[in-house]
Amino acid sequence: MILGGLHLVTTSDPITITVASFADLPAIVSAWWRLLADQQRLDYRGDPNQLRTPNNTDRVDRFLESKIRQGRMVIARVESELAGICTFSPDGFILDAPAQVWEIADVWVEPHFRRRGIATALVKYCEHECSMRGADEVRLAVYATNESALALYQSLGYDISSYTLSKRFNPTG
Repeated sequence: MILGGLHLVTTSDPITITVASFADLPAIVSAWWRLLADQQRLDYRGDPNQLRTPNNTDRVDRFLESKIRQGRMVIARVESELAGICTFSPDGFILDAPAQVWEIADVWVEPHFRRRGIATALVKYCEHECSMRGADEVRLAVYATNESALALYQSLGYDISSYTLSKRFNPTG
């Protein structure tokens, strides 16, 4: 595996982790919609066909373009195939503070590439990028019912520091 110019061996597959470029955008957009479809089992927001409106498609495109422009979209490739994606950014704390906190989000690996160390490599690459950009701390969020992701993040040294509570107004829909 190539991680920021370093060659690491974590699997038998040749994995490359890099900051995404605009040439990667079509594959990233396609992967993003699969990420959203996967999230539906954890956080249902509506039928995928209802979500893929022209307005939402435009929003996704603009969001992903901005992440690439800012150098905050990371991709994993196994040979030439996109295997996973991840984003990172400074958190939304609006006050000047002595500690800089960054967030890692949208960690997703294609199902046929899972359990090969790709999510671990994506997170570690993002941690390195955050650190190089001045982060004192990095955070990420995970759905409480996503036990495999929670176990992964805890194995990488992440501790639970907050809870997000939700309440449904329409529990049947």
